[in-house]
Amino acid sequence: MKVFKSNKWLFLLGATMTGYAAHAQVPTDPAAVPAFRSASLNAVFTKVQKSHFSPRPMDDAYAASVWKNFIQTLDPYSYIFLQEDLDRLASYKQTIDEELNTGSTAFFDAAMAIYKQRLQETEALYRQLIATTPDFKKQEAVITWRRELPFPANKEERADLWRKLIKHGIIRNYQEMAAATGDSSKIKGAMDAALEKKATEKVKKYYEAFFRKNNAGSFADDMFTQYIAVALLEIDPHTGFSGPKDKSFSEALNRRYYGLGIELGVNELDYYVKRLMPGGSAFRSGVVKENDNILAISDVKGEMLPVSGLEATEVAGMIRGEKGTEVKLTLQQPGEKSRVVAVKRDEVVDTENKSKSAIIEKDGKKFGYIYLPMFYTDESGKGKGCANDVAAEVEKLNQNEVDGIIMDLRSNGGGSLEEVVRMGYCFVPGGPFSWLREKDKINRYNSPEAPPLYDGPLTVLIDESSASASEIFAAAMQDRGRAIIMGTSSSFGKGTAQVNVNVGKLGDKAKGTEDVNFGSMRLTVQKFYRINGSTTQLKGVIPDIVLQDRMSFQTIMEKDFSSALPSDSVILPPYNRMTFPFNYDAVISNARKRVKNNEAYAKVDDYTKKLKALMQSPTPLDLNGYRKQNEEVSFYKNGIQQAKELPASQRLNVSAAEFRNISPALQASLPAQTPGYKDFLERVKKDIYITESISVLEDIIKHPKQ
Repeated sequence: MKVFKSNKWLFLLGATMTGYAAHAQVPTDPAAVPAFRSASLNAVFTKVQKSHFSPRPMDDAYAASVWKNFIQTLDPYSYIFLQEDLDRLASYKQTIDEELNTGSTAFFDAAMAIYKQRLQETEALYRQLIATTPDFKKQEAVITWRRELPFPANKEERADLWRKLIKHGIIRNYQEMAAATGDSSKIKGAMDAALEKKATEKVKKYYEAFFRKNNAGSFADDMFTQYIAVALLEIDPHTGFSGPKDKSFSEALNRRYYGLGIELGVNELDYYVKRLMPGGSAFRSGVVKENDNILAISDVKGEMLPVSGLEATEVAGMIRGEKGTEVKLTLQQPGEKSRVVAVKRDEVVDTENKSKSAIIEKDGKKFGYIYLPMFYTDESGKGKGCANDVAAEVEKLNQNEVDGIIMDLRSNGGGSLEEVVRMGYCFVPGGPFSWLREKDKINRYNSPEAPPLYDGPLTVLIDESSASASEIFAAAMQDRGRAIIMGTSSSFGKGTAQVNVNVGKLGDKAKGTEDVNFGSMRLTVQKFYRINGSTTQLKGVIPDIVLQDRMSFQTIMEKDFSSALPSDSVILPPYNRMTFPFNYDAVISNARKRVKNNEAYAKVDDYTKKLKALMQSPTPLDLNGYRKQNEEVSFYKNGIQQAKELPASQRLNVSAAEFRNISPALQASLPAQTPGYKDFLERVKKDIYITESISVLEDIIKHPKQ
């Protein structure tokens, strides 16, 4: 990850990641590896104790958490280890804290030794089971997401678990292949022998790749990187570790790499297309859709490899490659038959995924809408950061004489502190915007001393994925009395800032010793506070108007991490709060009534709860039972997606926001004419949450303060 000027980047990147398989410069001499690993631990945890904002006490409770999470990292589906192995390793629950502080790898070495033995046993077991034909009429079930489930009590239990998991793999691949044929007799009829054989071959390929990877010589090095990452994750959720060869951090921040421009979503063992970047080849191809389930990706030999159960870094690695090379993907929309598409890799420069605006007309009034996916910056110094971009969008809307503006920060994971503070002048006069606290001091950040570009009605949309800089903005607008905040029951809850530091030691040319690079750390060094003295850490920003509890049951928030830093408050100087020029109570009361009676919101809540329960229930392993559950999952997924879109008769009247002082002859060259922008306008038209934001702006106008 890149170190940004003034260390003013706020990251959410570590919220769902523990570590990276890329390992540091491990010595080629096996005899030197123990000393290298010990030195790595010493270097990492010395930096933690010296520089972390508020390091968690490394006590027995901490040691037990590291113990549990590393076991789960090694064996996330609880199907390699036996319970007796955990009993043998239990003594380390009280000593890991001391080991990490002294550079000892005793627990890691003991766990890896047992894992290696059990892996050999399970590989032999797998080869025995895959050679037999399962009974697909037998009614039984298995829980596939096993991270929190007990480990098998003995080898017999483990063998039965593996039998069921292999059976599940075959029946699942079979049903996907049957759906791909479009032949109803195969989709709903008796099992076809030819398709069953192909499904079994797919399962074989998956497990062959699994055992090949975990038996590789580099596996222990990869797991040691994961071990450090797990230990840091238990310090706090955003402190992390990666090997020096890993480019994930810098690529994510620079938004530039060779791939398809796909943001992966993870659902238990499965991957899906969460978002298409408008600057990517997948978006431009038109053959990849958001919410596509990714069933398989072509490997270096061109063979289609199922991705279910693979690590996210492996799937991302299969998608990325040399510029201009082709990658094939087997995709499937929920409830539809699968399809194979081919897309060429290209450099992904996410330039189109910046701030955008639109104009929504309703009942003779115009409302502006601004979408900001990330608080990006511009290190070139050419003024292309998000603060200037949003200011330009506000100016467009001003020229179009809008009656109100919606600022949409949903799914905005954060970014630059400097940019979010500078953006303040778009909506508020100069004054306090946020406070950033270090170990020994606290600094105030003021919005620029200038009249606001826009001072009319304003709402801010957030959700549970709005984090860090997004929370700074929403909190400032709320505390300054400038805007109505709308969205999920709270934002993400990340109130900390991180920097990236290299971990290693300098060599001595005179003594003939080289520099040693152990990797790099993302380290929490600051905590930010609202201008009222409270923090968004853990509890997030609570909206004035709650639309949904969460937008998705799959999202992870700060409060879901046991190692999250606590929420606290500080005493800060008073500030001038603006007075709402409208009847706040009436506007909020009307909105809450509408939300309570909104059938679409209720359906999203209901279907989300039912889908979550269904996904967490055991999966039937008879063909008919599996099909029935699969149909139910597709029903709820499609129902949620449809509920979040307005019916055709109620869709919004949306048009491009353009500068009115630019000649119409030049409009064709503006971003408003790009395919990405047109797709953006289509999404805005259908959004049920933007509709409620418009209703709130209407109420603000209708209820001026008397």
